[in-house]
Amino acid sequence: MAGNIGTVVGFFKKMASAPLYYTVNKYINCNEFRYGTLVGTDDNGNEYYENNDYFLGRNRWIQYKNPNWFILHSDASDIPAEWHAWMHYMTDETPVTKPPADRKFHMEHRPNMSPIFKERYTPSTTTKPKIQSWSPTQSKELE
Repeated sequence: MAGNIGTVVGFFKKMASAPLYYTVNKYINCNEFRYGTLVGTDDNGNEYYENNDYFLGRNRWIQYKNPNWFILHSDASDIPAEWHAWMHYMTDETPVTKPPADRKFHMEHRPNMSPIFKERYTPSTTTKPKIQSWSPTQSKELE
């Protein structure tokens, strides 16, 4: 229960600076109220926050553009690679302060499509099977 005063103060700071549904959504998903400075926004509209008053590992977080209410609209694969490096403490510089170098082999970020049935990856084979499976019609033809 330590730190409840900080969460109450943070709740009122967050209420003053953000809409109510963001604060309620954050409490529903993380079971805590957080407040911090907006560090940047990615191309998808996700907002990245930092507050160094929190413990290391808990002081950086993301507020997704589409909050999760009852259906999971967003997950960790929505974070682009450059923001992933900042979120996981690989670098202290955000993509806003130091943009990543443009490389010809870089692709546009695409989130994981496994939850979407129509767009998920389905493996298929193009090789001939090594073992022929038995079927009853083949055995009658051999007799």
